[in-house]
Amino acid sequence: MLFLLGPNGHAPLPVTSQHLLGETYPTPPLGRTYPQLKLLGRKLLMEEWELASPDPARYAYRPLLKPHPFMGLPKFDAGRLHQMRSGKSYLRAHPSWDDDGPTACPSCSEAPRTFAHAILHCPAKEPARTRHLQGVTELGPDAPVWSSAALLGALARFIRSTATAFPPGMFSRPSSSTGSVSSRSSNVVSFGYFLSSQEG
Repeated sequence: MLFLLGPNGHAPLPVTSQHLLGETYPTPPLGRTYPQLKLLGRKLLMEEWELASPDPARYAYRPLLKPHPFMGLPKFDAGRLHQMRSGKSYLRAHPSWDDDGPTACPSCSEAPRTFAHAILHCPAKEPARTRHLQGVTELGPDAPVWSSAALLGALARFIRSTATAFPPGMFSRPSSSTGSVSSRSSNVVSFGYFLSSQEG
């Protein structure tokens, strides 16, 4: 049998199962159920998180305590979306890989190649947009696309078919006078076949 020290360290008291249950599962305050306390705890955690470690001003998407719905997409697609949403992707207007290079969209040269431009506005991608993104009209934090499995699937298909925010040169073949294909080129061809097979 287990014993606890009594008041002032005298007269050990036996530890009963009721005592252990009371210590493990304390009685919630009056008027508060366990689900209510859980929601309150999460609310306080998010407030503390945002106060102690705020997101950069450029990042408009608030953190969550559960995975973003787009994390259910294939890893490569989810990675592109994470990077573009955070402003740290291979898009020309994002500063992560080419701070001194031009920011103009290489497909249309009409505007900086931002997340919104590359997905919603670039005229060179209008055919792919018409094919895949009929229901996607905005990309802000509260846009329907971030909570709709159907719209997220359409966005992922658009990103794959247009190679939006793919690493530069991912599908380029190295020049070779001998006509041999390097292992890197083989990997690119294989990956391109994988992406095209996902289209169907």
